[in-house]
Amino acid sequence: MQDKRSKKIVIVAHCILNQNSRVQGLASFLGTIKPVVETLLEYEVGIVQMPCPELLYAGYKRWAQTKEQYDTLGYRRFCRKIAKQIASQIHEYTKNGVEIAAILGIEGSPTCAITKTTKGYTGGDPTESQKQKREKIREKGILIEELEKTLTKMKIKTRLIGIDNKAPEKATAEIREILQQLNGKV
Repeated sequence: MQDKRSKKIVIVAHCILNQNSRVQGLASFLGTIKPVVETLLEYEVGIVQMPCPELLYAGYKRWAQTKEQYDTLGYRRFCRKIAKQIASQIHEYTKNGVEIAAILGIEGSPTCAITKTTKGYTGGDPTESQKQKREKIREKGILIEELEKTLTKMKIKTRLIGIDNKAPEKATAEIREILQQLNGKV
């Protein structure tokens, strides 16, 4: 039997493969973040989709919230549980010779941001939250923080790349560079 697997995977935030999971009004693509997905398909890496904690915790009809609004004991515990499941899956792959090319998150997300999350309004009224000032700050989202802590405890290192949902070109170039290096095409 000839096994053709690449033994390379990328872990992706849920909404990279499913824009339908985004908060209403925030999806920039119809289905997937097409430039990112096309790049992953071009390099024939496996794609592991993380669950969307916001969708699972707050539902489909949730409103846009900041990191402060989500950063509660209950939500952080929920993300920690998901992070441990993802980390276990990553560990299983790595101990069997599969390379984790990168973990892809979504910039601006209170949950899946890699370098920039959103802070601002901290109340609970969605009509008021639209009137309040929000700002992007240099922090990771809650799930990514918990995943990074878990992977560090497991002594697993990987690259983290943030995707700008409105302009994914910069991240796509970074992904392409990493995958070229892994494939020895540089």
